Amino acid sequence: MKRSKRIVRAALLVLFVGATILSAGVLRALNQHFKTAIVVEQGDPLWIASQLQLELLRLKDTIHYYDDGMATADDVALRFDIAWSRINVMQSGQMAEFSSVIPKKDNPIDSLEEVFIEIEPVLQSLISPETPLSDRAEITELLQTRLHSYDRELRRFAILMAQVKAASMHEYRINALSLSKEIAFLFTAIMLLATTFCAFLIVDLRESRATTTKMKKLAEEANSISTAKDKFMSSVSHELRTPLTSIHGAIGLLKNSFETMPATQANTIINIAERNSERLMTLVNDILDAQQIVEGKVKLRKERANMSAIIRTAVEDCRAFADQMNVTYCIEPSDTPLMVMADKDRISQVVCNLLSNAAKFSKPNDKVIVRAAKSGKKIKVEVEDHGVGIATSEHPNIFTRFHQISPGETGPNKSSGLGLSISKELIDMHGGDIGFSSSLGHGSTFWFTLSAAD
Repeated sequence: MKRSKRIVRAALLVLFVGATILSAGVLRALNQHFKTAIVVEQGDPLWIASQLQLELLRLKDTIHYYDDGMATADDVALRFDIAWSRINVMQSGQMAEFSSVIPKKDNPIDSLEEVFIEIEPVLQSLISPETPLSDRAEITELLQTRLHSYDRELRRFAILMAQVKAASMHEYRINALSLSKEIAFLFTAIMLLATTFCAFLIVDLRESRATTTKMKKLAEEANSISTAKDKFMSSVSHELRTPLTSIHGAIGLLKNSFETMPATQANTIINIAERNSERLMTLVNDILDAQQIVEGKVKLRKERANMSAIIRTAVEDCRAFADQMNVTYCIEPSDTPLMVMADKDRISQVVCNLLSNAAKFSKPNDKVIVRAAKSGKKIKVEVEDHGVGIATSEHPNIFTRFHQISPGETGPNKSSGLGLSISKELIDMHGGDIGFSSSLGHGSTFWFTLSAAD
């Protein structure tokens, strides 16, 4: 009996090995064809070519809408960049291999790229605010003319790409049918292969869904950033216009009535001009700091520093602003030295941002408390106010660039929306943490931590 079992096991093993070898040969041949088919289906040159055609139409429509006053120059620039990205996709990777099969005279991609390179300076002049309105109509007409001829060429190109895809799939089917006899003897292996392929397809679909979700999220973030920038530009325009108007008016009064004006009134006007000049300087500095951080141009000059001294200096620098708001700063002293390795100027800038925000949203005759303490290997600084507080819905966006808390309702408390984002970037560069706790109507406490120096 044992000998019979061994013989059966040996026979089954031989059959298994033979079937495995035969399966491996057939599957290897099929694998090459499957790879081609999967590349064609995943890349889908027809879809990408159609998307290029669609984006070109959208670009032309946006230019037309701009000419009619229904779109902005930034909309035209955005559509131009998207269309150009589609051209780059067609010229790279597997798409370049597919398009290379098509005769050069029927392939408009290279020619279209040259046109985009040619019209890019023209488009930049369209975006420039220095371009006269009379010239913009001529520019849009030129753009429409240069892009018009590519509608028909791209349609023909999409048809040719569809033919290339169909030929690739046809070649794959012919090669698969040539192995039909072997496939018939290996039905089980094929079923396993089909099961595996289905599993791969499910994974691919899941990845596609994840990619779609990610792209949707990126699109929402892009729209959010675009909206934030629009709000920022509106806010900056208002913030610049208001102090400039005050300064201009003050200078006009001094110019026209300086000789007859009482000294007290002259000093008041000069103080107004000086205060608004400082407001302008703060706004411009915020914009420059934000841009330098984005470009990676901010370099920290770290040195051993006393956090208590930094806080005292920042409070003195912000005291005049607090007096305007009728708010008092109170420093809670620390019993131990609070030494950190940091850029004193940048950390002072962070503290000043937190102090000015606290004063800005505090009630008259209120106090803003500043405290610092050592906790383990960290130095924690807190700025506490008892003002209007922050709604829970606003919490996720507090440190987002250009974000403003109810900018339409805070009146003189409006800002550029850059102070807190700059503060977070600077604390991150120091390797620290920053955060806050707040509830509407009960004030806020902003804090940050830095590593303590040895």
